[in-house]
Amino acid sequence: MASRTRPFGITLLAVLHTLQAILFFVGGIALIALGTMIRRGFIHRLLGGVASLSGVVVVIIGLLYLGLAWGLWSGRLWAWAISLVLAGLGIIFSLISLLRGRFLILIVLILDIIIIYYLLTPHVRTFFREYNRPTQPQSMPQPAQSTPPSTTTARTCQNCGAPTQGNENFCAHCGKPIK
Repeated sequence: MASRTRPFGITLLAVLHTLQAILFFVGGIALIALGTMIRRGFIHRLLGGVASLSGVVVVIIGLLYLGLAWGLWSGRLWAWAISLVLAGLGIIFSLISLLRGRFLILIVLILDIIIIYYLLTPHVRTFFREYNRPTQPQSMPQPAQSTPPSTTTARTCQNCGAPTQGNENFCAHCGKPIK
C-alpha cells in the first residue's frame, strides 16, 4: 500500500484525546486515593468506596480515550465513527446546558460543530476509507516454465477424441485404454 499522509486535524484530535486520557487517569487515581484515605465511620467508608469506584470508572474512561486516540492516529474507521458520535453527543449536551443558562459551554458547542464538519470533509473521509480498504494480494509473476520438447507424439483418445499425453495408457477424460 502506498504511504498515506495523516491529515493534520486527525493528528491534533489524536493528541487531544491522549491528553484527555492522561487527565482522566490522573483524576481517577486521585479519586481512588481519596477513597482509600477515608476510613472512619460507616458513612465515611461508604463515601470512600463510592469515591474509589468512581475513580476506577474514570480510569477506564481514560483507557477508552487512549484507545480512541490510537485509532485516530492509525486511521481506523471505527475511531472516525466514534469521534463523530462523541462530537454529536457533545452538541446535544451543550445545547441542553445552553438552555439551562450556562453560556461558557458555547465554546464546546462550537468546537464540536467544527469537529463534525472536519470529520466529514472529503480528504478526511478518504484517509479513513483508504486505510480500511481491503488490500488485494499482489500476485507474484510466475517464472516461465520451459518444458523440454516431448519425445512422444501427441495422441487422442479413439473413444472420446480427448487429447492425451504421449505417455498415458488411459484417457483422463473417459478412462478407456489408449491404443
